[in-house]
Parts: sequence; C-alpha cells; structure tokens
Amino acid sequence: MPYLMLFGLFGTLMISLPALASEDMDSVMFGAETPVETVEPVTETAAPSLSMVNIQNGPPVEEYSEEMDFMDDEAEDNFFEEGVPPTPVNISSVSEPPTVEEKVVEEAKPASAPIPQIKKGDNLTDALKNDQAQTKPKIALPQVDGTWVDKLVASNPLDMLNAEKKSGSELEKMVNDARKDGRKSQRSNASVFDISGVMLRMSLSQVDDIMKNRGFQKIMQKYQIPNFIKWRNEEYCRSSGVVGYERTQACIVQKAKKDLHEYVQTVKYAKYDTKEEIEVTLTSNFTENKVYKIEYTSMASSITGNSQKAIYLRNIKIYDFWKKINQKYGKPDDKEAVTWGMGGNKPYLKAKTGWLLLEDTMLRELDYTRMSREDQRYLNTDLYSF
Repeated sequence: MPYLMLFGLFGTLMISLPALASEDMDSVMFGAETPVETVEPVTETAAPSLSMVNIQNGPPVEEYSEEMDFMDDEAEDNFFEEGVPPTPVNISSVSEPPTVEEKVVEEAKPASAPIPQIKKGDNLTDALKNDQAQTKPKIALPQVDGTWVDKLVASNPLDMLNAEKKSGSELEKMVNDARKDGRKSQRSNASVFDISGVMLRMSLSQVDDIMKNRGFQKIMQKYQIPNFIKWRNEEYCRSSGVVGYERTQACIVQKAKKDLHEYVQTVKYAKYDTKEEIEVTLTSNFTENKVYKIEYTSMASSITGNSQKAIYLRNIKIYDFWKKINQKYGKPDDKEAVTWGMGGNKPYLKAKTGWLLLEDTMLRELDYTRMSREDQRYLNTDLYSF
C-alpha cells in the first residue's frame, strides 16, 4: 500500500509539471505583476472597427466592410451545391465608403465666398452693397407694352384730380368748404344773447323781475359813487364845516344821493336748488344805470369725489351744460377761445365748463366817456390851455 500511494503521487506531479512550466503561469506561481494592455483612443472620424483581435495579442485580422460581399453569386451557389470554396475578392481594390460623420462635415463646410473688391475711396459698406448687387441674379421683366399694366403706370392720379377740379368736382368743393371757416363772414350778434333771461342794457328793475320769475334770490347788492363825484363832494362838505372822517363820508353819500350820482354797481342772485349764481354789473347813472356785464357760474359741474355716483353726476352736468350751450347759442365763432361775437368793441359771449360771460365793452367805454365830460364841465376849463 505505501508503494501504491507513492506511485500515484509521482504520476500526479509528472502530469502537472508541463502546466506549471508555462510562461502564462509565472504570475500565478511567482507573484509577478500582470502587464496592463494600453488601448489607443479612437478618433471621431474613425469608422467602427469590425475586426476581431486575438486575445493572446496575435496578429490582427484584416477588416472588411459590412456592405461588401466576400464571394460572388456563382461561387456562393457552387459552395452550397458542390462544396467548392468561393473565390476570394480583392479587398484592396475596393475603397471604403465615407462614414456618417465625414458626410456631415462635408455638408456643413460652406462654399468659399468670393472676396469683395474694394475700390479706392469707398468704405466697406459700399463695397458690400456693390458686391451684393453684382451677385444678385438679374431677372428679365416681362414686356407690358400695350397692356393694362402699361396704362396703369402711365396714369397719374394728380392729373385726374386736376381734371376734376377744372370740371368742378363735387368732392373738391366739399373739401374746400370743410377747410375754410364758413362762419367768418357771418358772426354771431351777442347783443341779442341772454343768460337766464337777463340781457345787456337792461335796467335793474327788469333784472329783478326776471330773476324772481326764474326762481333766483337776490343775495347781494353793492352801491357805488364815481370817484370824481366823491372828491367833489368831499371839498363841498369840508368847506361847509363838516369835521371828522365819518361825518365827512356820510356827507359825501348824502350829497351824491341828492344829486342822483349814487347807483347800484353790482347785484348777485343765487338759486340754491341747482347751485347757480348770476352776477350782474351795471353802469353809472350817466348812462342810465344799464347792464353791461353778466357773469353766470354753476357749481354743479364742480362736484368733487371719485365714487361712481360723483363721477356720473359730474359727467351728466358737464354734458347737459354744453348741450344746452349748443342748442341756445349755436357753434362758437372762435372754437379755440369758445367765444361768440362780431369782434372789436362789440358785445361778446365767452364760455367754459360751468361758466358764462356776456359783456358789452362799448357800453362801458361810453359810461367812462360821459363821466369824463361831466368832470370837465364842472371844472369849466380844459385840461390844457396851450
């Protein structure tokens, strides 16, 4: 038995000796470092390799394209039918097709544009324009002689307008009438206008009756004496022995009333239901104390507040005001200044939102003139004697 065990062990060692003697087993037996294989990086333009490389660093196998056939049809038939090996194809004579990345690079490469020729004295912008004009394809235009296109090009709209103007076109007349102000020759006569029934050159008694019938109440009445009458009465009172400021003023007023020189200058009326006021100004007694200015004010258009109710009421009042102005007085003669009148010193009417002014400047100037004449008559001398 011991001999048999030694014989078996010897046989086992003899079988394993060739394997242990191999060069590939050196690293296993002796602990040597395993060599690391380095692989070169594949470039972007390189086609995917279909070759099979030997694991033991053998020589590389020749690469072939997938689209190439290694044998022709007859050799393939013979190979399957008769077992004849196919005739090899000369691979070196076949060129490899371009890869997908190479095709994309070729298509993206722009065509080389010609360099524009720059003339002496021209800037770069002019050179580019000239170059584009030269490279732009010239398309031959079709012939339009004798067609409706030729007639359309030859026709001039201005000539047609002149022809209509000569023949008296209605459209041209309408345009001319709209451009010129047709009311320049027909201005409004503001002397016949009234505000709430009060007209110019009315007396105070007439104004009181009209305002009472319209529901207005008199809230203020101011008296006035001309200045030259005051100075004249002041000299008279002082020469009569009146002493003191209050007594002198009372004497002046009493003398003016006796001579009928005191007059009502301003009267104001109000209507509280509609928030309206009318102020009337009159001349002196030298022109029979007539109305020469009427000023109307409406407080309804000045409603304050940003609520919907306040905005609605304010807009309604403004709309009704101008609507009534248009109905009563018509369109203004001067639309920018919103005035009616014949111009000069003649009566005029001026309006803005919630306010009206009717004035006769000629009557006021006449009143001043008569007072000046009365003053000269009292002095019994001219202003100058040379």
